[in-house]
Amino acid sequence: MRQKYQQFFTPKKYSQVIINLLDDFRPNKIIDLAMGEGSLLIEAQEKWTEAQYYGNDIDKKCCKKLEENYNDIHTFNYDIFLNSSMVNIKKEIDSVDLCIGNPPFYKIILDDEIKILLKEFNLQHLYNSEHISSEVPFILQCFKILKENGVLALILPDGFFTNNCLKSFRKFILSNYQIDKVLELPANIFEHTKAKTHIIILENRKPTDAFVNLYAYNENCITIDKDEAIKRMDYSFYKSIDNFHDEINTLENLDIELFRGRPKYKLDDIEKIHMLHSTNFKLRKEVFSNRLKSINKIKRHEDKIAQKDDIVIVRVGSSCLGNVGIVEKGYFVVTDCIFVIRIKDKNLRNIVYLSLKSEMGQRWIQSHAKGVAARHITLEEITKFPINIKANNGV
Repeated sequence: MRQKYQQFFTPKKYSQVIINLLDDFRPNKIIDLAMGEGSLLIEAQEKWTEAQYYGNDIDKKCCKKLEENYNDIHTFNYDIFLNSSMVNIKKEIDSVDLCIGNPPFYKIILDDEIKILLKEFNLQHLYNSEHISSEVPFILQCFKILKENGVLALILPDGFFTNNCLKSFRKFILSNYQIDKVLELPANIFEHTKAKTHIIILENRKPTDAFVNLYAYNENCITIDKDEAIKRMDYSFYKSIDNFHDEINTLENLDIELFRGRPKYKLDDIEKIHMLHSTNFKLRKEVFSNRLKSINKIKRHEDKIAQKDDIVIVRVGSSCLGNVGIVEKGYFVVTDCIFVIRIKDKNLRNIVYLSLKSEMGQRWIQSHAKGVAARHITLEEITKFPINIKANNGV
């Protein structure tokens, strides 16, 4: 059933975390529009015993099981992405003080139903794709059922906070609603997915603060302004900036050549031994060579060829993202899972290579990565990688 509906149920520990973040709130009416097994509602009942509880889920089995075990939670069995669903729910319960949830983590088709919803919020500019991240319409449906000054508390995928394609939606949120806090959660908290997630707490009222507070476990709060929050709202990213505040250069300011490879499906004419892909980095392999003495056999792809002394980096994949290697001999056509850094100066090449492989460098790469399932770092981001020439000048 998890596979049918792409469900990732909220672990009890993190249901407790999200409810405990609402310490000073006293809601009378609470709903979870994608309740799954009801973990968040059950945890909320421990805290607010007098409140009324409602849950919705597209999975009938989840609704039946929850009502059987908790007869004080009234459930609905609707597809939350249909506008009629919200009409029917509101007819029965009107508005709520608190909306909690862990919405599905996938893209849905941008059909007429979703377009109608976006238009209600003057978000027609989001029509520019065939698909849309499911958290966008989910959040809008939550706003439709929230009372004025009501609170929305959600667990959302990392992409909501970092993806460039959602900048305009983040700007919409920041311009129209008060964000109280964003808490970055540890990796791998859900079964069957390595999705990185965050908790966001916001209020259904016009914003009064010019800043957003970011949190992570056992870390000090980081405060960013709204312009920064529009770009991204993940704690680890801004933490990495603090760690590198003394650095004086970035890759884009150095005398280097940097490029990304070609999609693998376009390399059918290339033998595997002449191709460099993320799978070549298994078992932490770092040095690559083949017997090609010229590019003649692979000349058709000459703009995507790694050669002797080139640094190669895996740019995508939760298990191998950030792995760094170097070409020792020969020539390779690289796939689009790989970045190539070409540096003529041997001393500078060593500095960059060791910086990328360092513990701090790896943390920087991981903190700048985006995405839910396949974590990745963009070419634009890697050009911002910081290099401290002075500190490494003895290499």
